[in-house]
Amino acid sequence: MNAITAGVLLAILCGIVEGTAQVCFKQSVLKPDRRRRWLGAGAALFTFQALLYTGALEFVEVSTAFPIISIGFVVVVILSRRFLNEPVTRARWIGVGFIIVGVTLLGAHA
Repeated sequence: MNAITAGVLLAILCGIVEGTAQVCFKQSVLKPDRRRRWLGAGAALFTFQALLYTGALEFVEVSTAFPIISIGFVVVVILSRRFLNEPVTRARWIGVGFIIVGVTLLGAHA
């Protein structure tokens, strides 16, 4: 695996971790009896995300890495649908598809 591939993969992982952190923050609002636990998990994930992002920037340009972490939007849609029972409209799924295509293009041409 070359350095650019490692950077792209780190950026994708960064987006996944960030999306998961967002869902933790939402859970902190929905489950006030476990608020501290969910806030702690979200904060820990954001800290980990920052470290991953810094690692990704060692291998790829910020103009490549930053758009790639938009995969976090896809993660939020999937996790919020699965764990929060939030509705996802057809238009939102189309948007998710566009994000996936964009991230794929960026990763392939990094």
